[in-house]
Amino acid sequence: MAKAQTSRRRRPHFAHLTDTGCQTGRETGIHLRAKQLIAERRQLRVPAWDGDWIEMPNPPQASDADGHVHVGRRVDYPARQSALHKVELERWFGTYKPDVYAWDEAGELLVEIRVTHAVDERKAERVQAHGRRMIEIDLSRLDRDTPHDLAAFEQAVLNDPANRVWISCPDAVADWHTSKQELDEQVAACNEEIARWREQQAMAAEKRRRQEDRSAKDKEGRRAYMRRLVRDKHADDLAQLMELTAPTRIERVLQKYQTDAEERVSELLDAVPPIVRSACLRAHEHAWVFGVDPVLWQLLAYQHFVANQPAGSRFNQRDVAAWVRRSFHPEMALYRLFVAQYAARAETRRAGFFKRRMAYWVFTEEENERIPNFYTSVNDFIDRLEAARLIRRLPAPAGEREVLPPPPAPGRDGDGGNPKPAPPPSRPVAAQPLESLPERGRRVPGHSTQVGEPSAD
Repeated sequence: MAKAQTSRRRRPHFAHLTDTGCQTGRETGIHLRAKQLIAERRQLRVPAWDGDWIEMPNPPQASDADGHVHVGRRVDYPARQSALHKVELERWFGTYKPDVYAWDEAGELLVEIRVTHAVDERKAERVQAHGRRMIEIDLSRLDRDTPHDLAAFEQAVLNDPANRVWISCPDAVADWHTSKQELDEQVAACNEEIARWREQQAMAAEKRRRQEDRSAKDKEGRRAYMRRLVRDKHADDLAQLMELTAPTRIERVLQKYQTDAEERVSELLDAVPPIVRSACLRAHEHAWVFGVDPVLWQLLAYQHFVANQPAGSRFNQRDVAAWVRRSFHPEMALYRLFVAQYAARAETRRAGFFKRRMAYWVFTEEENERIPNFYTSVNDFIDRLEAARLIRRLPAPAGEREVLPPPPAPGRDGDGGNPKPAPPPSRPVAAQPLESLPERGRRVPGHSTQVGEPSAD
């Protein structure tokens, strides 16, 4: 239990009887003293109102018919120091009784002191229904010694902005609803514009369809019609193709990727044997398409599929291709175009025609040549790991590999364990202009083996 104490201090204070072991008494003393402190000081810091993350985000948000998020006007209800008057303790309001009832410059203010139990939902709804303001001051996390330190206790009760929240703030809520209504009206107007635009697009598409129907009178006309129809599905990606694959851009993004990954690559290179370093410091001409330094994704792929796995573990190069694509930020416009090429070749092979070249008949010759292959850079990397005797190829299924025992630790040979100086790591040469790169589908010099490519799945 708690009891009032007198001392050389100017005000009475509450002490906990340490020999009773009474937690309930301590909580009751804190609760009572907090109420009395507010009544004595007649001042209180009122918290800022910042809405509710789920039901009332501040500022309010709404999405239009295209899925774009619109943000409304923020409700500005800042924290402030309030002088209190007409202070009463535990005044009844029919079905509920706040710990402190008072008035400040904004009107009635109800205060709840939380020591063990927070304001329940039923009580909060009643206060909100009556249009009254209420805040809750949370003292449940007070340090055990704080109630015995008058200055610290007063700070916690009267001024700490971090331990108080609004249970009901009618003015702020009303302002939020006004802002939300304004935002909804803006979004409704935007949706009308979207509907008109879609209608115009539909009418234009219908007009184009009729024109294309008229042009599809003979075989060549039908082929041209189908080509335009299929190309329309890839129009946005094809519009970006030339810019994304410009040699100057490739060189620029490669330099950026290398700069961004320099520290991480250096750490990884220091942790692997020289033979792994040698395998990972080379890269295929298309290795840039994954949106990251090729050396970095190769080192991380080696770590994930080889270094972190016990000898004898198996993986498929299809898994490597999928993992690299998921783990980083590939150029998705280029990837979609490549998948279209790959699917077209697969369809041709199913029809009984063997086709090695990756090309899609609806794309132009230049477009087919510009689209990078997302699999050859992974296949080339797997070849280099195999050539370094880090993994070995299994006869079946296609693309299956087995992890071999790890090579000697960095800086030691494999015979006597004598230290060997590690060669200084070097960076791969920046991307060459496309006109100087090897012909599509060729391997890095010294790796003539062509590995079966993973499926587009």
